[in-house]
Amino acid sequence: MPVQSSEVDLFSVLCCLIVAALAVVLLFTMLGRRRKRQGRAESVPKPPTGPADPYAAYTTQQLNTYANAQLVAVDNAVRTSEQELGFATAQYGAAAVTAYAAAVAAAKEELAAAFRIRHQLDDEIPEDEPTQRRLLRDIVDRCAAVDRRLDAEADAFEKLRAMQANAEELSAGLTTRAAQLRGALPAAEATLARLADRYTEGALTPIAGNATEAAARLDFADEQLREAATALAGKDRGRAALAIRGAEQAVGQASNLLAALDKGAADLDAAGANVTRLLDEVQAEVAAGKAARQAAGDAGGADQMNLAAAVARADQVTGDVRVHLTGARTDPLGMMRRLEAAAAGLAQAMGSMRDAADRSQQARRQLEQALYAARSAVDSATDYITTRRGAVGSTARARLSEAHAQLDRAENTTDPVAALSAAERAHDLAAQAVDSARDDVERWSFPSGYGQQGGGRVVIGGPGGFGTAAAGRMGGAVLGGILLDSMLGGGGMGGFRIGLTSEAGQDDATAPGSRTVQGRFGGPSTWTRPEK
Repeated sequence: MPVQSSEVDLFSVLCCLIVAALAVVLLFTMLGRRRKRQGRAESVPKPPTGPADPYAAYTTQQLNTYANAQLVAVDNAVRTSEQELGFATAQYGAAAVTAYAAAVAAAKEELAAAFRIRHQLDDEIPEDEPTQRRLLRDIVDRCAAVDRRLDAEADAFEKLRAMQANAEELSAGLTTRAAQLRGALPAAEATLARLADRYTEGALTPIAGNATEAAARLDFADEQLREAATALAGKDRGRAALAIRGAEQAVGQASNLLAALDKGAADLDAAGANVTRLLDEVQAEVAAGKAARQAAGDAGGADQMNLAAAVARADQVTGDVRVHLTGARTDPLGMMRRLEAAAAGLAQAMGSMRDAADRSQQARRQLEQALYAARSAVDSATDYITTRRGAVGSTARARLSEAHAQLDRAENTTDPVAALSAAERAHDLAAQAVDSARDDVERWSFPSGYGQQGGGRVVIGGPGGFGTAAAGRMGGAVLGGILLDSMLGGGGMGGFRIGLTSEAGQDDATAPGSRTVQGRFGGPSTWTRPEK
């Protein structure tokens, strides 16, 4: 029995050892398989990750404010560069500035795309928040592309102009030109007085202040020319070149302001006859609409209801315009805008009752006058915003950019119906741009509230940070967007930035952690971008 018991114990021990060995083998097998799976997973390339969103910490409202500020800044840079290009062309000829003209053209095209996005965000169709943020980032990226395109030509452009070497010649020419323009001021004031007797205040909005603003630009130019003379006497040609650039821009704007006044006067005088012709055409359309309603009898339906409403609106507008024409002062371009809208409503309501040939013929009759009114309105808005760009925000600029696009479409399409619609849209957008820009200028002029003289407030940023400064005697230069480094306290190599206090009510629209980047083509850069 003891022997038998020992055999059982030995058998039990062997079984336990076998089970343990199997467990160890199983454990190592499982671990090996896991390591193989991990190795295979690590050998599969991971999907690439894009760069971190530099605006992730922004709220959508903050990103919107920042994008608007960059639109304003880069639009100013493009307008200033275009003016500088004009000076260089006059000095050296078109052949010498081909590369710079191409740079400005490319910058304008990219900027127009950014403004189209801004216009899309502002239209009546709302975007969800992710789409808003994507579009706002696209605006900022396009503004950066514009800035890079201009900066790429900066050094070569500076060498071409050689303002330090040609300081004496440039100063003498500017002195003569400024004196000529100052001599034209009395005639400009007389023109405004004549216009004020014939046209309403609203009709004169784009040009009412042109003579006063031109005088302010010339005062600034005279001051800078004296500064240049002092600098040249002290052998400081760098300071002289800065002063001459300021005088050059101021004289150029004074010339533009007076030219815009003359053109505006001519457009208003010519628009009177166009109003009468358009009024007759719209009244004929009203009569045709009434006849169509009578022919339909008691037939109802949505088409007849729309036609009745369009006829009633157009009838009211034509009556108002005819009464307005008998007044002492009129607004011919404004009346044309109302008549165009009434005619468009009638054309849409009667579209189902006319064949394509009739619609095209009717559009052709109205197209010439509509194009004239659109060109006048777009040119007027462009001059107003360009010469007051120091105070004008992104909304007015976006409307103006889209007005240019619609006018280009109207002038180049072969479909008269589509061309007429685009021309009317361009006229309407240009008027909206002037209204928005005028509001911006008024806020700039009276920052403490309407009716209180306080001078313009601008935000000046440079190496020393941001601060508030009254425009004072340089108000005209600041309003015109004439940005000069040392004159406005920027100092140093970093340049300075002027932002709008009216843009979303924020003084500082700079991205957190950003730096100012010098951009010399067209003057100091207003562009800031986040640190990498």
